[in-house]
Amino acid sequence: MTPDLRILALALGGALGTICRYLVSVASTKLFGAVVPAGTFLVNLSGCFLLGLMFGLGEARGVSPGFRLFFMTGFLGAYTTFSTFAVESVLAHEGGRAGLATANILANNLGGLALAKAGLMLGRLI
Repeated sequence: MTPDLRILALALGGALGTICRYLVSVASTKLFGAVVPAGTFLVNLSGCFLLGLMFGLGEARGVSPGFRLFFMTGFLGAYTTFSTFAVESVLAHEGGRAGLATANILANNLGGLALAKAGLMLGRLI
């Protein structure tokens, strides 16, 4: 794969990941309201699962360098958002919602670890 194609794979994956993240955020705001950061939670957890799944599949069957750049680095890199999760947690704490901030931190981290493990296990089984 040429350097130009690598950049193109990253850019396309990143653009699609960003669009998907935005759509999940809009849908979750409609469903849960803007008070709970459900969109960030959903993209982070589903991203953990998908990355674990891809690593598990990669161990068993291999993943091409092009797909790795496109999906794992580009798409999932843009789809998930640790920085938004961090800011939402800090803002919740500053806004007097320490319980929500703590729940958000625990749910994102523990849920992300659990789903990454589940994805890895599933990828190794497939």
